Amino acid sequence: MTFNPIRCLSISCLLLTSSMVSSQKTSFGFYVGPTRSTLNLEPRAALPVDVQIDPYDFKTGFTAGGHFTLIFAQNVGLRAELNFERKGGKSGLPLSDGNGNPLPDYSIKDNSDYLQLPVMFELSAGTTLKMHIHAGYAFSYLLHNTDNFPNRINVVTPTQTIILLMPERYKKIDHSLVAGIAASYPLNDFLRLQLAGRVFYGKLNLSEGEGAFEARNLSVAMLAGLQFEL
Repeated sequence: MTFNPIRCLSISCLLLTSSMVSSQKTSFGFYVGPTRSTLNLEPRAALPVDVQIDPYDFKTGFTAGGHFTLIFAQNVGLRAELNFERKGGKSGLPLSDGNGNPLPDYSIKDNSDYLQLPVMFELSAGTTLKMHIHAGYAFSYLLHNTDNFPNRINVVTPTQTIILLMPERYKKIDHSLVAGIAASYPLNDFLRLQLAGRVFYGKLNLSEGEGAFEARNLSVAMLAGLQFEL
């Protein structure tokens, strides 16, 4: 069965709307933390040489945002977030310019700034120290992209040189599977400290143009924040 993100969001919204009538508890808060991200590249077609090419390593960015959680059954809730996330990737290959001069690894990177809306189910356990499992879908809009990665890669073999075109530009819309775990501890009767880890796995090919690769986001975030319980 093909996964339909629009249908998933519609079902989540229906659950959220119906549960508001009987909900006894809600919470909201904010969070911030570092992000490690990369771009997964997959060839659009079989490469002309038998090599595995993944020019991107993980780079460090950050995530900041806010959340609202509605508890509609014991230890079961629906959590919506709105956040800003900086992700992308940096070079994992010894690259050179058109004249064969080495390019410093640290300066070859993509920075992509996203406005992101994750919608997740939350399962909780515990009383004082609570553990949480989050799973759902995230919709993202590309606000800005800074790309100083070379627009092509030259693969040199003993018999030939193959030119592989990199993605020319990236689509504005992205959507990702998201999953994570969290722990929260009470600071007083209505305020909790929350620590969370998240993985965002991009499902949409972001590459536009005639590049040789499809590109998908992958990021891991470590978040810390405050949660106010109502």
